[in-house]
Amino acid sequence: MQRLDPPLIYPEARFFLDFVRHRRLAGDFFQHTLDSLPHLVNERRSYPDAATRVAVSDALWDYNRRLGASDETLKSIEAVRDPASLCVVGGQQAGFLGGPLFVVFKIASILCIADDLRERLAVPVLPLFWLATEDHDFDEINRIHWVDPSGRLETVAFEWTERGQPIEHLPITPDVRRAYDAVMHQIPFVDPTHAAMFAPESHDTYGSWHARIWCRLFADRGLALVEPYVLRPLAGSMFTRARTDRASVHAALAGGAARLRKAGYPVPLDVGQAGTLFTTAPSGMRRRLDTAKADDGVGVETLSPDAALRPLFADALLPTVAQVLGPSELAYHAMLRPLYERWSVPQPVALARHGGTLLSRGDAALLADLGVRIEDLLSPDFASRDALSRNESSHLRTAFEAAGRGIENALTPLREEVAALDPGLDARWRQTLDQCRHQLSRFEDRAVRADLARRGISAKRFAALRSRLFPTDKPQERILSAVSVIAAHGVEWIRSLIACGEPDGFIHQVIVLEDSDDPSRHHRIRDAS
Repeated sequence: MQRLDPPLIYPEARFFLDFVRHRRLAGDFFQHTLDSLPHLVNERRSYPDAATRVAVSDALWDYNRRLGASDETLKSIEAVRDPASLCVVGGQQAGFLGGPLFVVFKIASILCIADDLRERLAVPVLPLFWLATEDHDFDEINRIHWVDPSGRLETVAFEWTERGQPIEHLPITPDVRRAYDAVMHQIPFVDPTHAAMFAPESHDTYGSWHARIWCRLFADRGLALVEPYVLRPLAGSMFTRARTDRASVHAALAGGAARLRKAGYPVPLDVGQAGTLFTTAPSGMRRRLDTAKADDGVGVETLSPDAALRPLFADALLPTVAQVLGPSELAYHAMLRPLYERWSVPQPVALARHGGTLLSRGDAALLADLGVRIEDLLSPDFASRDALSRNESSHLRTAFEAAGRGIENALTPLREEVAALDPGLDARWRQTLDQCRHQLSRFEDRAVRADLARRGISAKRFAALRSRLFPTDKPQERILSAVSVIAAHGVEWIRSLIACGEPDGFIHQVIVLEDSDDPSRHHRIRDAS
């Protein structure tokens, strides 16, 4: 397995990079590590209490049954009633048709970690994916991107007249349906059964449709799903505390922010606002609760947590032993330890989700033919022209070098002649020589491409490759959609991801996918070096 150095993919995520390098300073922002797991497991035997466990199990069971969950998943949910049972939780906003690739990597990490802890602890461990549909950030969920064969980034998006409402209120509108039909038309599926995994059912909301996609994709792995509204009726005491204990919430978050600053890390959340609840106004719009006015008339059923309170909301109701977090999430979860301690909620072990960069088999072969490492290709200083030039045939290079010398030799006698006529013509002579060199260089580029094509190497495909690996100069996993990869390469690569994880060792791996026209279709993870 080839791995990529994390700074190459996440250069700006300083806290995350220190955390995955196991630097103690970053780890000290959390109550527990895998080394203190026995203590955390013991705390979780009595938290949440028995009545909450039963209510949570019932709510999860009903929601997942409606999604068509497997018997294995429903049995795992029933086991939540057992005081010894635990959960591994990770969440994300409900991106269109599953959202970007990193969501697949996060779910694979949840499943891998749950498998490991189940074996290590010899207790039931439920893998749970949290769909943050209480969020109202519509621009985060209303589009998908993929790269076409020419390297052009394609986008399909939809609109909603009720922007500002929680995503859980979003139905499958005609515009959502139009966007779905456009994607199904523009992205051909090699296997029609995989296309069916992304189809909504007639009674679905946008949120349940999103959940159903993951339910189908991971039906055999026992993955459970939840939307916040499913558990919200059980969170009344937590919401009451968040409203009445606002001063201590602010103080706890301010303390967490101060610790981050002292350690030299940026503070990811606005302490002035973080830790407040949201409410749904009569208009349906989601807004922060105005604590200055107390909002006494606001009912608990309209409340939802913000980013700072969401983890405590989940961990107060679920027997969470580990939270699977991405780079940005790890940074703001590092602010929350004082709040967990203030509210006496056991803070789960924080574990980084794994990542990946996908290559088709043909692209991996192209890199090998050109002698280019994927690390070089992902560098911001990489120049595809230089890589192609290094593969120029020696006889072709020799011929162009000779032509270049010939042009300069042909023009040199003119320099003194024209300078004698007009000293200002010397500058024009230099300009003429530069233009000739430039045109010769362009001619050489065309010749090199023709030379490579004769040897079966596509310069055009190579030029598009970086767009597929680093679209819009961002990591592929953050931009490109999972549905586009599943359409072309199936789902077996996802199964391989789950098998390759390490709970306490971050991996960003290169995943080489068999091309759709390859008859073997093994979809195995290969070394691309």
